[in-house]
Amino acid sequence: MKHFSKLAHLALVILLLTSCELFESEDQKFEKVSSAFIEDYLRWHPTVAVAQGYHQFDGILPDFSREGIDKEATHLNEYLSKFESLDTLKLNQNNLIDYYLLLNQVKSSLHKYNTLRIAERPLTYLNVVDFTPYVKRNYASLDQRAKALIRFEKALPSFLETAKKNMTSINNKEEVQLSIDAFRSTADYVENDIPKAFEKVYQKSIKDSLAYTTQIATKALRNYADYLQRYVLPRARGHYAIGRKNYIKMLQYNELIDTTPEDILKIGLRKLKEEQAEFAAAAKVIDSTKSPRAVFRMIQQEHPKADSLVSFTKSKCEEIRQFLIDHSIITIPSEVRAKVVKTPAFMVGATAAMDTPGPFEKAGASEAYYYVTPPSDKWTPAQKEEWLTLFNKYSTEVISIHEAYPGHYVQFLHLNASSTSRARKLFGSYAFVEGWAHYAEQMMLEEGYGKSDDPKVMAKYKMAQLSESLLRLCRLVVSIKEHTAGWSVKEGTNFFMANCYYEEKPAYEEALRGTFDPGYLSYSLGKLQLLALREDVKKRQGKYFSLRKFHDQATDNGMLPIQLLRKVMLH
Repeated sequence: MKHFSKLAHLALVILLLTSCELFESEDQKFEKVSSAFIEDYLRWHPTVAVAQGYHQFDGILPDFSREGIDKEATHLNEYLSKFESLDTLKLNQNNLIDYYLLLNQVKSSLHKYNTLRIAERPLTYLNVVDFTPYVKRNYASLDQRAKALIRFEKALPSFLETAKKNMTSINNKEEVQLSIDAFRSTADYVENDIPKAFEKVYQKSIKDSLAYTTQIATKALRNYADYLQRYVLPRARGHYAIGRKNYIKMLQYNELIDTTPEDILKIGLRKLKEEQAEFAAAAKVIDSTKSPRAVFRMIQQEHPKADSLVSFTKSKCEEIRQFLIDHSIITIPSEVRAKVVKTPAFMVGATAAMDTPGPFEKAGASEAYYYVTPPSDKWTPAQKEEWLTLFNKYSTEVISIHEAYPGHYVQFLHLNASSTSRARKLFGSYAFVEGWAHYAEQMMLEEGYGKSDDPKVMAKYKMAQLSESLLRLCRLVVSIKEHTAGWSVKEGTNFFMANCYYEEKPAYEEALRGTFDPGYLSYSLGKLQLLALREDVKKRQGKYFSLRKFHDQATDNGMLPIQLLRKVMLH
């Protein structure tokens, strides 16, 4: 009798569980699949997880062995089937947005592994080998972070041995040479800067272990660079162009855009011509006897001294921040400022950059740094002066708008404060993140930043803003041309020189970046999309339109592809 009772109870439990599954709503099914996918994604990409603030993955490197990649690809295909089996007509609006975000994340990952073969490219490994979260984030004591770094450094030689096995002749010489230089620079950083960063480690045993593993890591990094130099570079037969079909897929999966590269190119070239005319008109206000290029060179001489660059930038950030408040441009969710500091040694070469923590980082490790790079003491007076022209007064303020207020830093503050889903905090659109910061440059001048009784002063701000915009439009053109129309790096270099008036060296570096970062069209692409979205929202809302509400809503929804953001803001 008791035995029968147990069987009946078991049957009832099974029946109830089955019934629950049968009566699961489509939203519940989606939420279950999306949660499982995110957990698996973090496990597959532990260095990404650490950067986002998930420190249970500290010290772990991903499995990029052939077996590991095949296993991840198998799981990705399973998730693709699960997502595609859902009835999207039965999903609520929020879940529908997240559905498309995650579905295209899965498709993009499969495309990168199967078609672009990123596991066979050296820059993939460079992007993974990131020591900085352990150095710059105060999420735990120095001793605890040192322990995590020891595990990371111990795992590095095996990880780079896997990288060696994965290298093939698909690589192009430009990327391989760039990787060689970058891995050697990383080795120098590990050898010289890691010991300094952890010199105050309390326990001697930890300090000694870290010194030992740092030597191992340095050696492994240099060994990998030597391997690339000796064996990969001579047989690199690939070409950097991903091709038109893959470019279209990049736009579809990353930005949910079906517009062809050719149509985007037409828009970019038209905007480039328009803004070159605006640049020339502003130059005439300042000095009608000189060429626009010569006038901008005059502006570049108005820069702070090297020893006051950081303090000058900091004071201007406060002015810009106050302008946002006074003109009700966007809500600033925190009184905490981004710390304006000199660029760390391992980032030498960067002009300016915003370094924000992940959205899941602990409150005690929420420091955000706005890095600016003074000229090196080792440079000649002429080199120092040339470098400082990049930080002329007007360009410095435009750069600070992009990097800090209301660009990357304020966007980060909204992301952190937002109650949006975990999917939207983890997965973002290149075009939204960079497009937002680039959009901010133009929008701030439209709202009156830099306004003066002196028309020449206003023209100088306009030229500084347009200089940044011309650069980004040239990136759009060169990206499409290098990857779909057979342009060489030389042709790209010449285009930058002729159309955004760069000197040969920086123009070459920009054209070279395009070979391994086709997505850098996203600055202009995102800006143009945001401007179009703003106009559509204005038309919809009429007299009720509020610029601050538009900006708050745009940044409170994570880092959505702007095609999805349109659905949120217009429906």
